[in-house]
Amino acid sequence: MNSLPRTFVLATIFTCGAALAQDSKFPTKPIRFIVASQPGGIADLTPRLLAPRLQEGLGQPIVIENRPGGGVVGGGETVAKASPDGYTLLSATPQVAIVQSMVKDLSFDPRRDLAPVSLVGVIPNLLMVEPNRPQKTLVELVAFARANPGKLNYSSTGAGTAVHLSAELFKYYAGINVVHVPFKGAAAAMTALMAGTVDMTVDTLSSAISHIRSGKIRPLAVFSAQRTTTLPEVPTMIESGYKDLEMSAWGGVVTTGKTPPEIIARIDTEIRKALAHQPTAASYDKVGVSVRYMGASEFGKFWDTEIARFALAIKASGAAKD
Repeated sequence: MNSLPRTFVLATIFTCGAALAQDSKFPTKPIRFIVASQPGGIADLTPRLLAPRLQEGLGQPIVIENRPGGGVVGGGETVAKASPDGYTLLSATPQVAIVQSMVKDLSFDPRRDLAPVSLVGVIPNLLMVEPNRPQKTLVELVAFARANPGKLNYSSTGAGTAVHLSAELFKYYAGINVVHVPFKGAAAAMTALMAGTVDMTVDTLSSAISHIRSGKIRPLAVFSAQRTTTLPEVPTMIESGYKDLEMSAWGGVVTTGKTPPEIIARIDTEIRKALAHQPTAASYDKVGVSVRYMGASEFGKFWDTEIARFALAIKASGAAKD
């Protein structure tokens, strides 16, 4: 076998050495953290609660940019088309899994053009009714819905959102026909439930907890794998007989696809350290987010699972957009 030319070998060694040297110096300038929504909510909370410890660990400012125009499609495209150098991050929520099946003809492929860095935390979704409803348990509500197809309705924060699709997946597994009434945002959807305009709703624990504690709404089931410490008396969907029904809001960090693994590992390490910092973890708990750390590889597998779950919900509901 002929050996490679000496000039080629030297050039390759030089190139690899330069790349490794560049990665080892990361970061050398401020890092952009794109939030594809308005301030507020888990997408905005993730970078704002992480930023103080993250920039301390990385030694560079974290510049948070709220870019609600176009939602995750616009924000995701910005990060997907950035230089793969770790200087552009996206605050990821279930929308990066939903968009894969919801929107046709995307200008980028989320799982190819975005790279997982870390999962940060989750907020359980809840199925709730107004407190005077005759059906006091999930079993009773499902039995009533089956006997009265199309007679019940539910509010959501909007078509194609994670809570909407959580409700649609519940309908699919329960085999019931309940009419969807979309609202613009959590406040309007919750107000409709408390006013008796709708029969039930699905929303996150953080959005609902004050109304639950005041007795204005009654939770029937939580979509998380285990009962929450905040509402330990509320059963899960899984223990209620729906073994595959686990859907929660979540927050994570992704960056541009093809970013060198060494750079991703550096960011991931600092995120893990930040989440292990007790005041940072307490700040998440204060806003109703349970810290749930996953590194890049595990987060990638979780992301794929979420894509499959939401794809099933989207197909069952017919919610896909052209």
